[in-house]
Amino acid sequence: MGAGVVTAGAARPLFGIYLFLAALWTGTLLFFALGAGIVLRMSPTRADGGTVNRALLDVVDVASLAAVGALFALAVGLDRARPWGPTARGLTLRLLAIAAVAAFVSLYLVTPEMVSLRQKAGAAFDLLPAGDPVRRAWGRLHGLSSLTLVVRLLCGTAVFFLGFSQAGKEAATPPPAVTAPPDSVS
Repeated sequence: MGAGVVTAGAARPLFGIYLFLAALWTGTLLFFALGAGIVLRMSPTRADGGTVNRALLDVVDVASLAAVGALFALAVGLDRARPWGPTARGLTLRLLAIAAVAAFVSLYLVTPEMVSLRQKAGAAFDLLPAGDPVRRAWGRLHGLSSLTLVVRLLCGTAVFFLGFSQAGKEAATPPPAVTAPPDSVS
């Protein structure tokens, strides 16, 4: 057996780790999505709330990339130990790729552009009318940022349930029988 190959016996605890990580990642995304509005309402100013949410979003984006990488490695290793159904395997890997792209777009494209627009407008940003081009551009970027978060939430939820379906298959499959080597008569 080559190094790095997951054995059938090691698959069960790895499924637990996989499911825990998928649930933790999805829960973190949901917690941020629900908490961002609270942060904005409780902050002394919207700018302060935006600063806090931006810092948290950066952490959530990096954590998403790390979780996707770990889940990808676990899914591939688990599939080698006990092959997943082709639909579950293909869909899981595609969903993880989509989530990685969404996190990358949020972290490296959308959020920096939002920060740049806010800095260009300066302290008067919150006073800009809704029809102002800078305010409208920022609003579009905020919508895109929210979309990347929702996409990751949906991907994380689906990845969890796909893994859960395969873990159920793993639990229902009895381990391979171990046979003793034949007695040698010499």
